[in-house]
This record gives sequence, structure tokens and C-alpha cells, in this order.
Amino acid sequence: MNFRAVALACAILLPLLSCGGGPAELDEAVSLLRLPEGGRLPRAVVDDSGTVHVVYFQGEPRAGDLLHVSRPAGASEWSAPRYVNSEPGTVVGIGPIDGGQIALGKDGRLHVVWFKLGRTEFLYTRTDDAGTGFEPQFAIAAGEGVEAGPSIAADREGNLYVFWHTGAPPDAERSVYMTVSRDDGRTFSAALPVSGEAEGACDCCALHAMTDQEGAVYVSYRGAGENVRRGQRLLTSLDQGATFTDELIDLWEINACPISTTSLARGPEGMAVSWETAGQVFVSSTGKLQQAASPAGAAAARRKNPAVAVNHRGETLLGWGDGFGWQSGGTFHWQLFDAGGAPLGAPGTGPEIPEGSFAALAAEPDGSFLVTF
Repeated sequence: MNFRAVALACAILLPLLSCGGGPAELDEAVSLLRLPEGGRLPRAVVDDSGTVHVVYFQGEPRAGDLLHVSRPAGASEWSAPRYVNSEPGTVVGIGPIDGGQIALGKDGRLHVVWFKLGRTEFLYTRTDDAGTGFEPQFAIAAGEGVEAGPSIAADREGNLYVFWHTGAPPDAERSVYMTVSRDDGRTFSAALPVSGEAEGACDCCALHAMTDQEGAVYVSYRGAGENVRRGQRLLTSLDQGATFTDELIDLWEINACPISTTSLARGPEGMAVSWETAGQVFVSSTGKLQQAASPAGAAAARRKNPAVAVNHRGETLLGWGDGFGWQSGGTFHWQLFDAGGAPLGAPGTGPEIPEGSFAALAAEPDGSFLVTF
């Protein structure tokens, strides 16, 4: 049975039968709700009502699809999956740097970006006016030498920002580019580079973008200056994308691409960012980058693919996988930190993350956290 048939079956059987299973409590503050069968590469956002929205990948790694599910606060199941891409088989989902990314914008509208087979064209869609489906996808930009998917950020005023990195080899010559929509996704500007000229961009490392409550724009990406300065970097714009600062988050000198991911999350006191350096994962407030926290203990394998969520009390959940290859999801682990950055208890250990995937985290209205993979 193909996935369109599976999605239809879920829609018919719900709520009599859950296609994703109910949540499993990993800790008194952390619960896991599995994606529908076969789902990988989840990205999550939470709307003003506390509903968690997740976009995830399913299908052939080089020609799959994106699907959307949601779960209202207090509910125990995902909604029936619905397709995001209007043209089947146009999403790449080989590993953690792939799949789609989602943003919550004006009037609760969802915006999604991904890249197409061939890795040269970026595609975009948004939920329709009724909020019951997604509009037809269209291309917003293209770039040569693209190896990782784009990211999207949205504010409450209808501004959208899409970022990716591109350029001819070597990595030191690459740049982070941006295209902007000022009309809630109807049209987009021409693409422009926004990163520092000497900083480069690591071609197989994912970036992540998000706006804060005041509309400031943040982009976490891995640099590649001189092909060895591959530390994590933070782009920040306080003027709706007109100008950016480019700041080093954490130094890592390595003459290779680590194939890493990064994550941003809003909190009551600002933005949090998570990243990997030399097999360890870190989390910090964007305003206190030199005061990063990391989980205690030595990992048996590389700690990678960090995800972060912050609840209304300012408590931060950092989640990650460990594994020996870039496509290995590994075992899921997490560490909870208080509002001051001190660990709350010991790190936790959960089940295995699917191969080629990672965890997505969301803060619930009651202060607990939901994990999905």
C-alpha cells in the first residue's frame, strides 16, 4: 500500500484507531508521541492554543513526500496525516540535513520549505485560508552546490525569511543566502547573501532560522572559514532582515564536514540555540553565548542532532541522538535545565531514533515537553 492510501486509511479509522500510538511517558516532564508509521525528520511548532504542528518526511529518500499532523493540548493522538507538497515525490529525505522545515506566521498560518530532487530548487507552500490544507507548492529560489535543505522563519506581521547556503567549492567560498516575503508568502524577493564574506558555510551542515517575539531574526549555521574554521555561527537581524550581524557561537577547527544540525527555540526571556561541537551537544541563550550548557557524562558515541524547546517557566529541554554514522539516529537522550542554565537531574535515556532521523521537541502549555520521532 502506498502512503497516500495509508494516509486515507488513517483518516477513515481515526479516532477508532491511532496511526501514531498514544504518548509514552519518558519522565515526569517529558513524553514521547511517535510519528505515524514510516515518518522521519520531524519539525515541530506550537500555536497560541497549545496545538503542536509537525511536518515530517515519508517515502523514497530521494523522492518522498512531506506530511502534516497536529495534536491539540491535552489530546493523546495525532490528527490524520495530510500532504504538504502538492506534487508527489518532490522532497529529499536522505538524512538529518534533509526534509522540510516549518514556521508559524501571521494569524496562525503554517509555512513550509524544502528542496527538490537535484538539490538546486527550493519549494514553498503555506496553509490555505481555511487552514484545512496546503496551497499548491511553487519554487522560490535556486542555488548551485546545495547539499542541505533551507530553513524558514516567520513573524506575526506577515514577514517570511527563507535561508540556505550555496556556492561553488570550496566551502570557504560559500555564503548563507536569504529571500524575503513581505506579503505573507504570496511573493518573494531576489536572493541575497547575508553571512560574513570570510566565514564560508559548511556544505553538508543544516541551518535553522527563527524569529523572536519582537520580530528579530536569528539563523544558526556552521561556518567554514579557510575550510577549517567550522564553528557554529549566529546571524542576527534586528531590522527585519535589512542587515545582519555574524557572530561566532563556538569554535571548532576541523578540515572536514561534520554533517551536523542545529536548532533554535523561543522562550520567555529570548531565544535559545543548540548545536554540536566535536561530538558534544550544547545549548545557550542567544544573548549569553559564552555561557553554554552541556549534558554531563561521556557518550559512548557521538552526540549529535541537538533539538531544543523552552517552556513558559524558562526551563529548557535539550534532546539529542548518538550514533556512529551520519545517518544513524542512535539512542534518544535528553537533559532538562532550569531557567538559570543549571541541570535539573541527570540526563535521561529513551528509545532508538529511526535511522536517518532525529527528534523534534515542543513545550506544552502546562510546562511539560513533548518529543516526537
